[in-house]
Amino acid sequence: MEQEAPPAKKAKPSHPQDDASEEVGPALDDGIVREILARLPLRDDAVTTALSSRWPRVFSTLPRLRLGPTTFNSRASLDIGYCDDDDRWVDALDRVLDGRLSPVAAFEVDADMDLLEGYDDWFYSFFRTLCRSGGLQELAVRNEHVHECYVVPSPVYACATLTSLELDACHLRVPGKLTGLRAVRSLVLRRVVATDVGLRRVVSRCRAVERLVLDDCHRVRNVVIRGSSLKQLEIHSYRPLCVALKKAPHLESAKLSLGYGVAEVSWSIYNNSDSEIENKRGSLQLYEFEAQERREQRKTDEATNMVTFLSGLNCAKELYLYLPYEYAKEYQHLITNEVAQKILLAWAAEAYPLSEHNDGAIAQVVSCLQNSSPNLKVLEIKNDFFDDRRASTDVPDFWEKNMGAAECVQNHLSTVTFYLNSECFQGRSYIDLSKLLLMRARALERLSIKYRRLEDQDRYSAELESVQSELPLWPRASPGALVEIRAVDRLPSWY
Repeated sequence: MEQEAPPAKKAKPSHPQDDASEEVGPALDDGIVREILARLPLRDDAVTTALSSRWPRVFSTLPRLRLGPTTFNSRASLDIGYCDDDDRWVDALDRVLDGRLSPVAAFEVDADMDLLEGYDDWFYSFFRTLCRSGGLQELAVRNEHVHECYVVPSPVYACATLTSLELDACHLRVPGKLTGLRAVRSLVLRRVVATDVGLRRVVSRCRAVERLVLDDCHRVRNVVIRGSSLKQLEIHSYRPLCVALKKAPHLESAKLSLGYGVAEVSWSIYNNSDSEIENKRGSLQLYEFEAQERREQRKTDEATNMVTFLSGLNCAKELYLYLPYEYAKEYQHLITNEVAQKILLAWAAEAYPLSEHNDGAIAQVVSCLQNSSPNLKVLEIKNDFFDDRRASTDVPDFWEKNMGAAECVQNHLSTVTFYLNSECFQGRSYIDLSKLLLMRARALERLSIKYRRLEDQDRYSAELESVQSELPLWPRASPGALVEIRAVDRLPSWY
């Protein structure tokens, strides 16, 4: 007896969502997928690998990895601002690197390096793998811990492929032999702890560097820069600093910012040497930052430091100075200091914004810059602080005596801009300087006085109206010069 064939199985209906993972991938090429993932946090990148069998492959070839302290937090801890599990953070990063199909080209981490406490061996091994991959071009390690600095792993100094390096809140313990860093074009060091010699070796080793930023480097007191390719230099310091540019023939822009008087928030125990820290450990002397600041300032020759810095800028086109009032009087020596005579011969910059001086001190500095810069074309002065007790009645005569015949004023100065607070109209120094420049500058095209609009603006309305009524009456060496005075909501920030 023939056995009946079993009934054919009915095909299950197809659900669109079942095939979604296979439809998403083929609809997009790898380049588009990579662009999408590049705009997402790393955690979300990893989740998208479930969309298609191709997306994990694209994820494993992403050129840039960005990590934060919460990147690998559990779902329950996504809203907190710190790492909820150090072990998970380390393990997850290991899995990401183990699954790579190509070297990481750019690696950025913004995290509290304290989370790696106890992982010293792993930290070294991780950077050894990263730096020896043959493809790492950009590295940024930003330490969010306020008081603790990590030690830069030695493989970083040996990485030959790096073109951009940014290190924050770390110890630069430079090895005896440097074999890498030659290709670095952008070097940013913030809150690093280094000796003068160590910093000089790192900067000198970066022979291709075009942009150099030194921001609040602890323990460093003397900076020597040799950069045959250097174009942009930015230096910010809360402590006195002597900066010497020995070789920078292509320098275009230099910024120097000195901010004193805030030792309680800007100083650190790392300003002391390792031996001093060890000997004073547990002593309050380590934390008497204001007293340490006063002692250091008494030993510092600010005028000599400034002359040393300015002497190396003979090729620069722009110079930005942000200087503290407390030591403005030191820079008055630039006019009479014998070394300044060399600056008069060698300096040839084209643009100088200045900031933060009282009337008398800024008169001295501006006079020095203009007399020593025959090609000066653009001058910007920002003064957002005013105290009428510091105003000097001798300033107008000083302007006329020391600046009226300056080469740059007579033949080259084309644009002058003042950024002021309304209170500055109580004094006359900037008004008198504006009048002098109009009368002497034959190439002047524009003179602008921009003042910050304040809530109590009416307090200075009489002074403002007086200046506005005077402007049309001032004689002009350049008949076509445009003169304006107007209010702005805020003054520009150069740092």
